[in-house]
Amino acid sequence: MDALADGIETEGSPADIARAGRLLVLHEREKADSLVAALHARYGNGQNARASESQNQAVECEPATGSGLYLDKDILDRWATERGVVAKGKDTHRAVAEWFYARTERKPVEQVTRQDVLAFKDKLLAEGQSVSNTNTKLSRLRTLLGWAYQNDLTASNVAERISVKVADGGKNKRLPFSLPELQAIFASPVYANGERPAQGRAEAAYWLPLLGLFTGARLEEIGQLRVSDVQHHSYPDQDGNMLSGWFLNITETIDEKGQENRLKNAASERLVPLHPEIERLGFIAYVRKLKDQTGRVFPELKPNIYGRLTAKWGEWFGPYLRKVCGVADKRKVYHSFRHTFKDYTRRARMPEGVQRQIMGHAGKDVADDYGSGYDLHSLAEAMATYRVPGLIIG
Repeated sequence: MDALADGIETEGSPADIARAGRLLVLHEREKADSLVAALHARYGNGQNARASESQNQAVECEPATGSGLYLDKDILDRWATERGVVAKGKDTHRAVAEWFYARTERKPVEQVTRQDVLAFKDKLLAEGQSVSNTNTKLSRLRTLLGWAYQNDLTASNVAERISVKVADGGKNKRLPFSLPELQAIFASPVYANGERPAQGRAEAAYWLPLLGLFTGARLEEIGQLRVSDVQHHSYPDQDGNMLSGWFLNITETIDEKGQENRLKNAASERLVPLHPEIERLGFIAYVRKLKDQTGRVFPELKPNIYGRLTAKWGEWFGPYLRKVCGVADKRKVYHSFRHTFKDYTRRARMPEGVQRQIMGHAGKDVADDYGSGYDLHSLAEAMATYRVPGLIIG
C-alpha cells in the first residue's frame, strides 16, 4: 500500500497489487471520513456539507472497487458453477448464507468483516446450535468467502480459521462396529428370519450392510450399482496363469435411461473384488435373477430430491440399528462398516496401498499418483485375506 501510494514499483504479484490497491482506496476513504467528522465538529453543518461535497467529488474520480455481489446469490451461483456442485450442496450452502445474513447484516461480499463472522458464530451458539452444527455452518461460510477471496472479489478471507474449538476432538467421530455389535446386526430379523421391511427396500435391507462390511465402499456407491457394474474379469497372476473373478465396477456415469452415478472424488472410481463370503451368500445368483438386467442392482431404491438413492434407506437403517439390533452408540452408523473394513484389513496385514485403492481413498503423496495402481490379481488376492474372525452369517 505504501509503495502504491508513493508511486513506487513493487515486485508483488498482480493479484497482491490489486488487493493492495483496493485496500489503499478504502484507507483513503476512511481518512476522508475522519476529515469530514473533524470539520463538522469544528465548523458545523455548512462546512461539513462543503467537505462532504468535496469528498464525493474525490470518490467519483476513484475507480469503483465494490463488487455488489451477495453470498446467497451471486457468489453461490458462480462458486457452484465453477466447482460443479450438485443441487444438495448448493442448497446447503445457500441456507448457510441466508442464516448468516439473517443474524448479521445483508451486505455485498466485499463489505463482510471478520467481526460479522465472529458475531455469526456467537449467535449460533447462543441459539443452542451444537458445536458440530456450528462448525459445519462456519465451514460452508468459509467456502463461499474463500472462493470470493480467491477470485479477487474481497481483500481477504475474513472467515479463515474461525471455528469452535472442540476439547474432545474424537467425541463425534464415527467408530467401527465391535464383534458383538456385528453379531447382533447379522443375527437380526432381516438375516435370521428373512424379514424384508418395506422401508428397508426389499433385498437392499439384506445386502447393503453385507456389502458395506465386505467391500468398505460408501453407502451410495453400493446403492447406485447397476447390474452391468457386477462384472466378471479374467486376469493373469504373477506367473502369467489366467485367473478370473467377480468385481464391482464403482464408476461415475450416466446410462441410457438418464440415470446418473455420482462419486465423491476421482480416486473413488475403481474395481472392487467381490469377497468370497458375498459370493457364498448368493449375491451373484441374486443379481442374475433380477428382472431388469439393464437396471439397478437394488431397483427398490428411489432417488430423493437431490438424486440420492440411499437417503430413505438410511432413514430406515438408523432406527433399525438402534431399536432392533441394540447398537446404542450414535457414533456408530452405516459408515461404521467402512471403518470396520479398514480395521480388519489392517489385521489381515493388507498392504496400505491396496487398502486405499479398494476403498477409493486418494493417495497420501505424489508417488501414489504414479503408475496405474494395483493389478486385479493383487486386489483379488488381498481381498481373499480379509476375515472377520468370530462372525457367523447364516
